Amino acid sequence: MGAPSKHKIYTEFYQEQAVNYKKHLDILGLNPETTQSRYLYLREFFSYLENNKIFAIKEVTPKEIAQYNDYLKAKKSQRTGKALKQKSIYDHMRNLQQYFGYLLEIETIKSNPASHLKFTAVSENVARFIFSQDQIQELYKVANLEERTILNIGYGCGLRVQEMSDLNKEDIRFSENLVIVQKGKNSKRRLVPISDKIKTELEEFIFSTDKKQKELFINSKKRRMQQWTFNSTLKNIILKAKLNLNETELNTIGIHNLRHSIATHLLQNGMKLEQVQTFLGHSHIESTEIYTHITASQLKDLMI
Repeated sequence: MGAPSKHKIYTEFYQEQAVNYKKHLDILGLNPETTQSRYLYLREFFSYLENNKIFAIKEVTPKEIAQYNDYLKAKKSQRTGKALKQKSIYDHMRNLQQYFGYLLEIETIKSNPASHLKFTAVSENVARFIFSQDQIQELYKVANLEERTILNIGYGCGLRVQEMSDLNKEDIRFSENLVIVQKGKNSKRRLVPISDKIKTELEEFIFSTDKKQKELFINSKKRRMQQWTFNSTLKNIILKAKLNLNETELNTIGIHNLRHSIATHLLQNGMKLEQVQTFLGHSHIESTEIYTHITASQLKDLMI
């Protein structure tokens, strides 16, 4: 995240809202730096509202959200004097969407004014890193039980990192060989089939955890595991496997690369695009088609 500005807010209501949201993020177990950034992003939005004579959350409409996006695009960085980077703007706007989603969840508002707006993510000409099937096998070879379970859910089931974080033990239906994603992207529920091998390893992992623990994955603080811990665990597995990756690749790899990899491997091994779409939980086939655009060099790396 780009460094947020420390904007002053004067309305007591907005001050309380900012603090309450920060407490909410702390409870979620987010990285303290991420929590602080999101807190400061929200304060800047509240400062913007005050400057525009808006003193109640319920007065915020999609129009104000869009105007705030325009404000960020025109803003100059205090540090560089240049326009904000696209990633910084995206972080601001995504935080707003999540904040209003939080207000909707606790029934402070009846509708999310930012829910239907789409903000462009960072546009970088960086190819998606795809693990080869040989590399995936190497990761499995060196992984301990918990690490293998993370690989099984991230690669074997193709779940998004937030979906992994949200998983509870009861979402694993062993009798049906299914993992249930209760609330995927856009709150969509989907069923993900698992092999007998993954089923056996999931049973072994769950049996090794505290019976009172409802979450599938927890961190060292006994809280639900979050994105940075999953990503850090994956990088540790990569280092143990001694994969021949350069520093840039290692620094940018995360759980999402496991999802990219299984999608690519399924297509290359003959699964139909529509089936992969269902497996990944994509609403639109265009989202799945991106995995068909693989360079010739990537194809050579795949074990077909």
